[in-house]
This record gives sequence, structure tokens and C-alpha cells, in this order.
Amino acid sequence: MLVTTSFVTNIGREALCVLALVVLSSCTGIFQHAAPDEVMSYAVSVDASELRVGSAERDITPAVGEYMGGFDIARTSTAIATPLKVRALVIEAKGRRFAILGIDSLGLMHRDVDFIKSGLGGFANGDVFVCSSHTHAGPDPIGIWGWYFLTTGRDSAYIGRIRKAAREAVLEARANAAPAKWRSGMATLPEAGLVRNSNRKFVFDRRVRVLHAVATADERPLGTLLHMACHPEVLPRRNTLVSADFVGALCDAWRERGHGQAVFVNGALGAMISPDVKQRNINGVWMFGSAACDLCEQALANSSPMPVDAIEVRRADVYLPMVAGAFRIGRLTTSLQRDVFSGAARTSVGYLRMGPFEAVAIPGEMEPALAEQVRGQLGRPDLVIFGLCDDEVGYLMRDQEAVDPLYAYERSMSPCRTAGERVRRALTGR
Repeated sequence: MLVTTSFVTNIGREALCVLALVVLSSCTGIFQHAAPDEVMSYAVSVDASELRVGSAERDITPAVGEYMGGFDIARTSTAIATPLKVRALVIEAKGRRFAILGIDSLGLMHRDVDFIKSGLGGFANGDVFVCSSHTHAGPDPIGIWGWYFLTTGRDSAYIGRIRKAAREAVLEARANAAPAKWRSGMATLPEAGLVRNSNRKFVFDRRVRVLHAVATADERPLGTLLHMACHPEVLPRRNTLVSADFVGALCDAWRERGHGQAVFVNGALGAMISPDVKQRNINGVWMFGSAACDLCEQALANSSPMPVDAIEVRRADVYLPMVAGAFRIGRLTTSLQRDVFSGAARTSVGYLRMGPFEAVAIPGEMEPALAEQVRGQLGRPDLVIFGLCDDEVGYLMRDQEAVDPLYAYERSMSPCRTAGERVRRALTGR
């Protein structure tokens, strides 16, 4: 029997939602791939006695009216407060090219990151680190913040625009590259007044790190990596203005103070590291960005030369079971277009070493206590966490947080309870 138009008009919206989920749930098995027999890995090491560094940026500000990622679902933008950008840092050693991209985005899925990397001619996939800032005032690149899981919030054309902008930024960075030398420095966040842990007070990474490259010939700035751990959500839940939040303000202030192009990479910001500010508006964004820039300048003032003997990269795939309700519903309704392999999402972890500087690439929002556990097990107390790097799988927590009622929300926004521990084991081997 055919369903008539009048029936569709009269049936309740809630009933249609249930009906759609039931129909789609009966077909879940065909929307999967078989898990591979062997986990993929990657490793490269290059002599870096002669380095070239360059940097650049491109605009990726979306049109007004699009779905916004983070906070409440079905939220759409009404105006542009500050632009969104792709910022690129390119490092060349012995003819091999490496890149760190900082993107003003809530987070990019693994296959979209691969798509973006495929547009960068002359780079191996594994040698590019694509790090999302996690702004909650930009588009929804994941898909689950559309219309109540029945309409995806993800615009594939916008992902294509990011790919094009990333390619242009990297090409300009390569054109700007010059023989370089590095300085490395660190400052400390105050215990209160700028960053806080909303779940457990004072439990957050207080380290602010700066890697600053200058030209060997004339000391002009060639590019800077700025690193700290905090959700870019000075703008509150009710906000509908597009903005890079404090990340854009920080990078702009860095340039205005004469330090050149900055690339921001977030850290162990999960569960739940947020701005500790009273002004939750665009003025607060600029105030936070300026205060963060002050700390980065302190780190630069305290910096010392960083000789780089080699650049080393390692990668390994990780499979995370997709059992959380939001992820399952998102896939069933196709609002979340994520490939699944035998019930698990494929993601990856990574490692980057440039001389004494070491970082690990984390595919989501790692909780700071788990980050400290990783540092302790590896015996690397100064290990840098590249959060939301090459993927966004949600929150990554230790076992004790994953079962703690205090973390019920974070647990719902993680593919499975053991996601954090699986990532930790992939990094540490135990």
C-alpha cells in the first residue's frame, strides 16, 4: 500500500523520526567494511642539518546561515564576527617536506583529512599534521549538529573549500621558505583567571609552548607554532556569530606584535578545559587572545636555541568501536558519514620529533590526566599533545573517568568507553 501525502501531513514529526530510525537500523550491516587483517603503520626519519621553514594562511570563513558545530544541535549562524582560517607551517629537510596545519574548525573527520592532504602535492600523507582548533563558532564539519540527526550539518562543498585553501596556504608557505633556525620556549598558565577545568578544578595542562623559526641570514620570522590546551569557547552556547574565538585573536595579536605568522595547535583540552573569563562575548575573545599572546611572548622571551638533528614521524591506525548512542544514531540517519570497519571507526595516532621537540598526534579531545599518564609511561614529561589531530572522535578518557558519573556527557560524546585507553595503548604499547 502506498503512503499518501495526506498521511505524511497528518502523522506526527516524532513518529516519522522513530519510523526512519527503525527502517535504517534494519540496514546497518551493509554500511560497513571488513576490518583489515593487519593494522597500518608508517615511519620516516630524515636528517635535518639543513632546514627550510615557511608559513602562510588562507581564509575559510563560511557563508552566513549554515549549521554550526558544537553546543546545541540545529543552531545556525546569523553573522560573521571574525574570520576563520587555515594556517600552514611547512618544514623542508633534505628534499622532504613536512607540514603542520592549524584549521579554525570544530574538528575534521579522518577521511576528510585524507581528502585535504591529497590536495597537497609533494607531501606524503603521514608527513602532514592537520590540527583543528575546536572552535564552537564555526560550521559543523562532522554532521551531527544538523536538524535533530535527520539533516546533516556537514557541507561537503565547504570541506572542498578547506582543501583548496590548505593547498594555497602550503604553496605560499613553500614559496616563502628560507634556511631557518629554531628557538623553543615555555610559559605557564595562571592557576585561575584564564583557563579552568569545569569538572575538576585546577586539573589542566598549564604549559604554553612556542616554537619560533627565524631566517638564518637576517633573523626575520618565518613561522611560529603556538600550543596550549583550552576549548575555544569564550563565546557562549547561545552564540550565533561565526568566529575563530580566541585562536584567531591570538594569532592576529602575534602577527601585530611583529612575530610573523602563527599556527595554533590545541592540546589536552578534554573533559573539560574551558576559558575562565567573565566576558563571554567578542570583547572577551580579544581579551583572552591578548592575554594568551602575552604568555606566548613570555615563552619566546624565555626561549633558547633548538638545534634540530633530524625529523622523525611515526603513525599507526587505531580502531574504536562505535557503540555510543549519538554516533550510532548519526550513522543510521546518515547525518554522520563515517566509515565503519566491523563495527569500529578507523582513526590514527602519530608521533613527531624535531630535534628535542616531541609531540604525539591525538585524534580527539584527550583528558589531561590521561595525557599525563601517557607522558609518564613514555618517560617524556615534556611531551606535547597535538589534540584533534587528523580526526575528531570525541572525548578520550582514562578508565576511571570513563565510568565516573561526573563525566556522563563526555562519555556520550565518545565512540566507546574504552576509546581513551585504546589510544593510550597505541601510543605506549602497554
